Amino acid sequence: MKEKYVRNRQTGRYEETGNGEMAIRPISVRLPAEMDAKVRAMPNRTEFLRNAIAKALQEEENFKSA
Repeated sequence: MKEKYVRNRQTGRYEETGNGEMAIRPISVRLPAEMDAKVRAMPNRTEFLRNAIAKALQEEENFKSA
């Protein structure tokens, strides 16, 4: 199975490979106020959150397979 996200070696960010289709329903979470303010201040928070979730999922899978 191909990975949906891969790490860009130049930027260190996770990027979509184009293999994943977007879900119909979005996921939303409430954050602590301080964290919320920092995320909302980001110029492209959607990309940041997708990259953060992709990284956490990959780390979780790597931990489980170790």
